[in-house]
Amino acid sequence: MEKPRRLCPGVELQILRLTEQKKTELSFSHGAVLLFCTGGKLRFSAGGRRITLHAGLFCLLEEDIRLALRPELPQGHFEGFSLFLDANVADTWSKCSLGVLAPDFSAVLSRLDRFGYSRALSAGVRGEHIIRELYETAEGEWPAFSVLKLAELFLLLEKGPVQPKEEAYLPRGQEGLIRHLRDHLVSDELHYSSLQALADEHGVSVSFLQKRFKQVYGMPVYQYLKLYRLEKAAAALLGTKRSVTRIALDAGYTNPAKFTEAFRKHYGLPPSEYRRGNKTDDQNR
Repeated sequence: MEKPRRLCPGVELQILRLTEQKKTELSFSHGAVLLFCTGGKLRFSAGGRRITLHAGLFCLLEEDIRLALRPELPQGHFEGFSLFLDANVADTWSKCSLGVLAPDFSAVLSRLDRFGYSRALSAGVRGEHIIRELYETAEGEWPAFSVLKLAELFLLLEKGPVQPKEEAYLPRGQEGLIRHLRDHLVSDELHYSSLQALADEHGVSVSFLQKRFKQVYGMPVYQYLKLYRLEKAAAALLGTKRSVTRIALDAGYTNPAKFTEAFRKHYGLPPSEYRRGNKTDDQNR
């Protein structure tokens, strides 16, 4: 287990990699602690419940288990990271350094606390993507990238969809394959012409792909991709000056009216009103 590294004042990140051969007792000794999973599974007991984290899920750890969390590894391995937060310090730094992109760390912790400690939580399809990116950039040579991903993650946790997540069971190899296929879909900017092409490329049937995808992500493939595009568009509305038409095109909608209709159905507001109601006057790019 690596030593924690400071991302910014009030926030430390610790990379976690566990295997059956290197499984260890996890210890988190200070501040509020968020635990994120990017690969494999981690299971532990808290408050009489069994909590399971798989890729894209996270939890706010309750104080009485931070000092001695005894993990189980249902898939034989776990990859992820923990964030140690001193919210008051982080908020002071954030407001001074990030301007309109400053997340409210205290508000995020208050929001997550309402779900209860040590509950497996999901921040939606966009959240899984950002969690993975923060994990990857944390080991890179450009610490500023990690800070930007940290801000993006906490802005999403502050304003975006967060909900408890129940465990879905699949054999280790099948779940890994489905998550790999999901990465293909979103990293290809949604340009796969058909599920058949993706299934053929990976030697599985379309019916297998559809059934297993729904088991892992709780929704059909195309519904997942639609939500991913909308959440990506919502982030662009709040974080950029791009026009609604440009954002619609970037999200894969050739007809801006259809984008507006889909966005309104999901968020309850058309894109322009969503932007006005959720940002300050300035945008920085």
